[in-house]
Amino acid sequence: MKRKVLYMLVFIAIAIIGHSYIIYRYIHDGILFTGPNDGLEQMIPIQMFLYDHWSHGSWFYASNFGLGGDFFTDLSYYFSTNILFISNVIGVFILKHLIHIDTNNVAFWTANALVMSIIKSFLALLVTFAFAKYITLNRKIAVLAASLFVISPLYFRFTVYWPFFSDIFILLPLLLLSIEKYIQQRKIGLLLIVIILSLINNFYFAYYQLLVGIIYLAIRLIFKHQQDIKLHFRDYVTLCIVAVLGLGSSLFFFFHGIQSYLGNRRIPFNGNVDLFEKLDRNTNIFYDNYLIVILYITIQALLSFKLYKHFYFRLFAILTMITIVASFIPFVDQLFNGMSAPQKRWHFLLAFNAAMLVGLYVKYFKTMSIKSYCYTAIPALAVIFYSAWAYNNTVSWVYFVPVVSLVGLLILFVKESYFRTKLTMIFIISLFILSLLVSIVFIYNQIYFPDHQQRANTKYINESMYSSPMQRDLVSYMKNHKLEGERIDWRVNEQDNTPMYQHFKGTSLYSSIFNHNILDYYYDQLKINMSEESVSRYQSTNGRQNLASLWSVRYLMVKDYQDLGKVPHYFKKIKQQGQYSIFENKYVLPTVKISNHVYDASKLTNPIDREHAMLNGVVVNNAGKAWQHPAKNLLSQGKITTHNMKLLPKYHMKVKDNSGEYVIHVPKKLTNRYKDFYLTLKVNRGLPDSNYTLNINGYINNRLFNNSTYKTGVATQLYKTKPDKHGDIHINVMPRGNYKLEIKSLYGENYKDLKAAVSHNSRLNTYKDINDGVKVNLNQQKSGIASINIPYRKGMRAYVDNKSVTPKKVNYMMTGVPVHKNDKTIIIKYRPPYWYTMCILSFIFIIISCCFWKFYKRSSS
Repeated sequence: MKRKVLYMLVFIAIAIIGHSYIIYRYIHDGILFTGPNDGLEQMIPIQMFLYDHWSHGSWFYASNFGLGGDFFTDLSYYFSTNILFISNVIGVFILKHLIHIDTNNVAFWTANALVMSIIKSFLALLVTFAFAKYITLNRKIAVLAASLFVISPLYFRFTVYWPFFSDIFILLPLLLLSIEKYIQQRKIGLLLIVIILSLINNFYFAYYQLLVGIIYLAIRLIFKHQQDIKLHFRDYVTLCIVAVLGLGSSLFFFFHGIQSYLGNRRIPFNGNVDLFEKLDRNTNIFYDNYLIVILYITIQALLSFKLYKHFYFRLFAILTMITIVASFIPFVDQLFNGMSAPQKRWHFLLAFNAAMLVGLYVKYFKTMSIKSYCYTAIPALAVIFYSAWAYNNTVSWVYFVPVVSLVGLLILFVKESYFRTKLTMIFIISLFILSLLVSIVFIYNQIYFPDHQQRANTKYINESMYSSPMQRDLVSYMKNHKLEGERIDWRVNEQDNTPMYQHFKGTSLYSSIFNHNILDYYYDQLKINMSEESVSRYQSTNGRQNLASLWSVRYLMVKDYQDLGKVPHYFKKIKQQGQYSIFENKYVLPTVKISNHVYDASKLTNPIDREHAMLNGVVVNNAGKAWQHPAKNLLSQGKITTHNMKLLPKYHMKVKDNSGEYVIHVPKKLTNRYKDFYLTLKVNRGLPDSNYTLNINGYINNRLFNNSTYKTGVATQLYKTKPDKHGDIHINVMPRGNYKLEIKSLYGENYKDLKAAVSHNSRLNTYKDINDGVKVNLNQQKSGIASINIPYRKGMRAYVDNKSVTPKKVNYMMTGVPVHKNDKTIIIKYRPPYWYTMCILSFIFIIISCCFWKFYKRSSS
């Protein structure tokens, strides 16, 4: 017991020491252990959002999750099923009731990220030590191996930018330990637990665990240890049963994670991928690499062929060589990313293999001759010093490398066992110090680079580029002057999760996974243009007045230097403070709109008609009548000219110099008739492939290159614009190169449908957000469909005056509820589809798993 406590204290100390530089920079310089991009723009806001809703009893659905939606399912890729985060939420909730902490403050969650990283590294040390001790039968070596793995640069890179990634540092050693215990002892308990934990925690990394588990098990079945038991057919059947039981026991979370993945919308990756990567500074894994740095002694261990007679040394030498080679093969990156675009997220395997190999090397190298040691050390050292010379950049840990090497050499000179033991301990400590220095230099160079220091510090998170006191005051002003269901269109620059951390109901979201209904709405039905193309974001309504009114956007706030062309036509400035202007919508529609005019979605052919149909009534699928007032394409009435480009057949063109231009001259009779114009363009980039920009009368639309991971795959875009004083719409395309550009349509908008809709919906229905749903008090005199501008999701249940009715998807993604004259209330509640079914199935599988484990244990004894 005393020994266990001692090792626990050692691991706590190592975890803190490993974070010592981070702690110092946080206290001394205010540098956050959270990245300035994904960290502050996604991870922290999402954690705040989940804690806020969970702590108030809302578990699944919220109308302020972007435009609204099932945050539990959609955020399962991040934190909503993450065991460590859920434990963190429980801990924070208890702590908040004991002492005063402000969980609505970004600063708290950035500090929390550092504390959780220390706790996570402690847990990772604990389980990695258990695996290493099992294969090395040496506690000191196990401590070293665990330390080299957990305080490796990759752990800090993962944790800074995507903290849920580094959970794999806990789950991987547990998985491999469970496989070893089965192969050598036929024990299934740990394997069952690891499968359940992996599937619950994160469906994405459960896929990694599946690949790793299959590969490691296959290798271990081919290369057998002397203590391995002989496996028979029934043993493989047992493994299959354990896998099925683990899957069944995790369904209450895992099922919904898979649902989020299947319900997402991304185009297949069809880009060209090189067969091999070049060896350069960015791929040199033994020096100051941006991703991972492997200690030089790994090379020395790989060259120590005499030690290959030891089974686990040989095993991890082979695994290390395989993962080193694989790090130069982009196909492996694709394989671990589900055959999508290459992503370097599997390199924790390389870090783990190298850590185990170095630990085993320290255990066995004393059996080598001095000559062999020197022959293996020279090329290992040469790689380091050549890299320093070739890159003209000597990192500080290089000077400590000879010290480590000399300590190892000294051990071989000394024959007295007592002194050898002492020197071996010094060798272990020196390797730990080297690993710590490598991580500190990595953090300094590759994480805490100037941009991180400028945009991820305690001062920055309270400034105008993120969340200033003035911004929060203005948000409070807007919240206090709007109705509960109404929205605020405001983002800090391009930070689409601003509503999450400034706590208001907005119109934007930044996440890796969305329900396809929202993206179908943005990309296909309404073709809402986003100035920065990205499949991971949606925001605002691109200045389209009708859509802003349909989504009950009451206020829009912009900075002075931002494009005022995005301000919808009937938004009027009501307040100016500092660099901020607040605009109020003069034709805002209620959150709940009741109509008996039903239009068939299949008979609406363009975004403008769809807007008008939603203003005049309700659009549903495969029901209702056709829209009788189609918008007229005005393109034929304009005159199109081109400049600085060569037109080719079938809408192809070649832009000369750096910018080509189309000019559409709109007749004065049209500019007098319409307030705004909507231009439809279909654009594809040709060669040379690159990012490109469309400039429509000053509105900048940046589009991604064809092979981009974040490309939406949507070529046809709708642009709201106004002709200049000469009646011209300028379409500039840049940079030079080949394009295919088709001008498909030009529509005018005079907003008569909007004005009519506002006058017909003057009777307000009272809207209120409740946990996992909404409540509406009706004030209406007609029967029809109540369209509520929150996204429809399967799993919704509606009650009208306490009587159950079936809600439906209307207006392409909104929620519709049939109501009758004199109905008083609508209550909509949501839980993920099959929630109770999955919970019951999981409970049954857990009971079966416990019974099976007891039966198996009894029959195996």
